[in-house]
Amino acid sequence: MRMKYGKLLIVFMICFNLVVFYYSWRYILANTSFLGDSFGASDQGDFDEQHGYSLGERGLSSEAMRLSVLRDRGRPTRQTKLSRIQERIENTNKFLRKSITVIFRDFYDFDNDLMQSIASVTNLIPNIQVFVISPEIPYPPLDVFLSTSQTSNQTSWFEKDSNVRFFSLSYDVTKSLQDTLPILQIKTKYTLFLPDSVRLNGRALLTRILKEITSPSQNDLLLHQHQNLLLKQNNQAPLPNLPPIDPNAEPQRKILAIPFASNQKSIANCCHLQLDLPNWTLEYVTGNETDNCDMYKQKHAILVETELLREMADALSDPFPELFYIQSKLANVKKVLLNASFQDGKKLFTSYHTKTKRRNARKEQFKTLYRKLQIKKVVRKNYLYDKSKLGKRKLIKSFEHNNQTISLLTEITFYGCEKQTKSCIGQVYNSQPFYVYLGRHTPPCCLDKLKAIFRHVVDEFENVGIRYWLDNYALKNAIELKSLSPDAYEIDLSFNSDDIQRSVAMKKALTRPFTDGDGFHWLKATDGHYFRVQYSKVNQIAVNLLPFDLSGESVRPNGFYGWKAKKFSVEFLHPMSTVLFLGKPVMCPNNVMEYLETKSIK
Repeated sequence: MRMKYGKLLIVFMICFNLVVFYYSWRYILANTSFLGDSFGASDQGDFDEQHGYSLGERGLSSEAMRLSVLRDRGRPTRQTKLSRIQERIENTNKFLRKSITVIFRDFYDFDNDLMQSIASVTNLIPNIQVFVISPEIPYPPLDVFLSTSQTSNQTSWFEKDSNVRFFSLSYDVTKSLQDTLPILQIKTKYTLFLPDSVRLNGRALLTRILKEITSPSQNDLLLHQHQNLLLKQNNQAPLPNLPPIDPNAEPQRKILAIPFASNQKSIANCCHLQLDLPNWTLEYVTGNETDNCDMYKQKHAILVETELLREMADALSDPFPELFYIQSKLANVKKVLLNASFQDGKKLFTSYHTKTKRRNARKEQFKTLYRKLQIKKVVRKNYLYDKSKLGKRKLIKSFEHNNQTISLLTEITFYGCEKQTKSCIGQVYNSQPFYVYLGRHTPPCCLDKLKAIFRHVVDEFENVGIRYWLDNYALKNAIELKSLSPDAYEIDLSFNSDDIQRSVAMKKALTRPFTDGDGFHWLKATDGHYFRVQYSKVNQIAVNLLPFDLSGESVRPNGFYGWKAKKFSVEFLHPMSTVLFLGKPVMCPNNVMEYLETKSIK
């Protein structure tokens, strides 16, 4: 029995070894066939001749290997796949280099990640055109100006014929127009504006945004489908309220915005712009609605047609991209926020010093922008959707939207016409300020200061008991508008000349100009014996104080002349009346319409 069990064990071990040998041999044949397939038919024959092998000499194993090579010849090899991938990458890079020029415009010299951002672009897409544009040549020099070579012979990144170029927007008399305007140097159809601190991890997003900007939007496709359906229902009769369908027409030009992964969804990103040039006003309306935005506030990249940049007056100036978005708003270009994101680089402005420096730089940029656009009033409206904070805030306005209370916080800022600056109105000739010839109204900052002077003078008169009345065109505005006309540049207040001694300010102004405690400047006019109250000594926007003599049956001007010096019946002042003007009741003549006709004011 022991011998039988021993023999069975020996037989079992032999069978087991045969099975292991069989599968090991198949594994060796499979690997040999893979190596043989990398040579090809001619290469394999050359290999046999070089080593002196023939089919008979190689034996059965060599024949089996050759049969395996012939059987697997149609399968793609690893090297073939790699070569195809390399070819595909090169074709994609070639397409991107031909289509896109990358511009870094929004960065600061005191804290930036410019070198690594440029490197992430050039490493991914070699030889792509990259422009670095700055308002002026930064000093101390940025790291990007220093060497990018690891050798001892250091050369500048912006060397001649390099694909990375630097442009300064500052005036240089030695430069030609071609060198001064970077937009003229762009040869590609599209321009991609990348913010500072960005990392490109792949080409798929770049190819996607190129496809997105050239394809019509979903709304356009739905509109065309709706048009086609209506035309079929009406036997192809054109409808008057719909534009004709042109299948060969180019899609509407648009600007593509690509957000960043670090952007917070809880913060409002959409901003609507309303530019009212006749009234010198720019309004920002910020909310959570993302449809039909005019500007995006959080960090993002911008893809735009280069031809559109050339059509703008100044697409690259500070503050970027705000000025760019304002010009695109005037050009009625559509903006689209892509549902994808770029990756961030190094976190910037982490210290209090750099944050403050950036905030101050931005303030100066916007002041320059408003001077350039001749904007005197900036209105910022913010819609708040957070229900938990509504009861804790002082709100100006609220309304219902989608079963949710939306609160509106409004901030108004005036630029120009301050105590230390001259009036924006300037010298007036023939009752026509300069802005009338520009098709504009009185700057809102001047109207605001004029109202402040009027309230100050009325309070002064009522406190000391001076008998006054609203007069001339200001009275006409009060009756018709209950406010100042958009074209008003002065206010006339008439008063009883016997009451001059009641006002300390007017008594002092009789001999020399006088500035009161609130900074308002009282003086006697040089073209007649009447008074002017200016916003300050420098800022000459003013309220006119016209003295009248009320003795007798007629009210006569006392010591001044001109079209305002017209006598009228004293019955208009007995009794006096009141009118609501600039939010408060002020004194005025009775029977106002007849009074204005008497003074030839229509």
